[in-house]
Amino acid sequence: MRKTVRLVILLLVVAVIYFGYSAWIDSVAIYNIGAVQLGSGTNWNKTLDELLAVAGITNSEGINTMLQAAGSKLTAIDLLVAVPSGTEPGKGFLTSSAFTLGGATNVEFIKILINAANDKAGAGTYALNGFMAANSLLKTLLDPFKMILVGGVFAMFVPLTKQLLFGTVIGMKAYMKNRQSNVLYNYQKTISFTEGLQAKLAEGNFDAVKADYAAYSGLAFKPEFLNIMMDEICSVLIKEGDVTVFAEAAGVVTESIKEMYEKERRRSINGRGDELFFDLKRGYEYCATGSKYSIAYHKALQDKADNNLGWKIYSLEIFKFNFFLVAMFIPAVIISAFVGGLINGLVSNLTGDVRTLAVAATFFISWVILTIIAHSLMIFRNEQYKNIKNILVKPAIIFYSLYVLTFITISAGIVGVSKVNIVAPGSSSQIWVWFSAVAYLVLSTSLIFYVIATLVDSFKQHKTLSKKLLVDGIILPMIAWTIATVSNFMALYGPDGHSLQSIFSAINGVTLVGFWIYLSISSFLINNLISPNMARELRKAVEADALKNVKAKKSTKSTKATK
Repeated sequence: MRKTVRLVILLLVVAVIYFGYSAWIDSVAIYNIGAVQLGSGTNWNKTLDELLAVAGITNSEGINTMLQAAGSKLTAIDLLVAVPSGTEPGKGFLTSSAFTLGGATNVEFIKILINAANDKAGAGTYALNGFMAANSLLKTLLDPFKMILVGGVFAMFVPLTKQLLFGTVIGMKAYMKNRQSNVLYNYQKTISFTEGLQAKLAEGNFDAVKADYAAYSGLAFKPEFLNIMMDEICSVLIKEGDVTVFAEAAGVVTESIKEMYEKERRRSINGRGDELFFDLKRGYEYCATGSKYSIAYHKALQDKADNNLGWKIYSLEIFKFNFFLVAMFIPAVIISAFVGGLINGLVSNLTGDVRTLAVAATFFISWVILTIIAHSLMIFRNEQYKNIKNILVKPAIIFYSLYVLTFITISAGIVGVSKVNIVAPGSSSQIWVWFSAVAYLVLSTSLIFYVIATLVDSFKQHKTLSKKLLVDGIILPMIAWTIATVSNFMALYGPDGHSLQSIFSAINGVTLVGFWIYLSISSFLINNLISPNMARELRKAVEADALKNVKAKKSTKSTKATK
């Protein structure tokens, strides 16, 4: 799950580069005055007319005088279609229609004209922004890079979307497609495999288990909970650990597959399933990490019903949270519309940003609270957890609190995004302000998701959190989220003053970007930068494990010889 969060961040980076580059090269980088691009037709002609009027240029002599004063080699003949004559200063009006296309878009002339207009209107009234013309060779050379970047966006977007939104659906579809062959022979092959594997695990026959793992890829029917067990067995085989700990869990997996087979066999005989949404349930049990069979496997692998079991169960059940989010969307819209209207009626003097925050928070908090209620009822009313409800309370509070923080963060991020009116004329100059707000929305929300992902991955695969995961996956992200959220709120609602808001915005950006850069390189550095002392400790640990395994094997042989 943490890998998915990292992919989302990488996708954001590539998307920002593409959309930012496209918007920049097509608008901000083009010569423009007040967002009106040089040579852009009617708008540019009006701007040129305005500059000529403000500068007091009414005839060709005025143009020549202005150009000579600026030390330019250009003349009116170079710029105009026909040089008007006989017009006295102040009694005529030179318009853009008198200019050739090249004259109206001549950058040197435009810069001199802007300086002349600013002399009359005041310094800084007009400014030529950008650094290239829309029809320039540089623009032609830079345009194709947009296609390369958009290819990168879609190359990442398609697999990520399949993984996030359609992974379970694709797995269910594959199960339905192979249903007949599974019932005819694939189920029996898998059951025979797991029964043989269970016996070898109980004996502690390391080499035989290893051989079975090598043969596992040949099975056609491999439900997700079986894949999970085989992956964990592989990890133990690589470390040359004790495989007998999987014996009981392998028995549970075998019984689960038998139960699935019996249900499918009865359906084949009767012509229809004997449960509501039979096909969807079987498909979900086959491909979902959070299915009841996956949870049964992890419960069997746990030593006792302690708090770690509660964390493990919730780490699996939390995968169903997204389904409840979809189901609660319409009720959340209805409730938020009612509550939002009530708040708007009671408090009518809210400012723009506060009003935006109130509207966004009303919807998102209503949505997540409804989802939490539905999800928690599903878990705590489950008969399987009847006797262990007390160990589920703590992980439930932690997970649900993190989701509430996530949706509060989204609400705050929407305020920053909405501050830029992206449909307004000239809003292209606010491109980086808008992208900064989008970056805050995604990066800060991803911090909370990363904490959730750390808890899920850790307790789903292990019994406890390691110190490294505790620091990198929980403590540092929460510190970064706190700093970013406080600085963002101060920038939005804190003391007025451009300098203060800039400082808070800088703190926000540096914190978010700095954390994700650290996270992207920390694992590489920790895994590859090994000091001599650490290398000696690692060698001692390997030698100790090897000695322990040798003694265990000798003990087993002597016991068999005695018998």
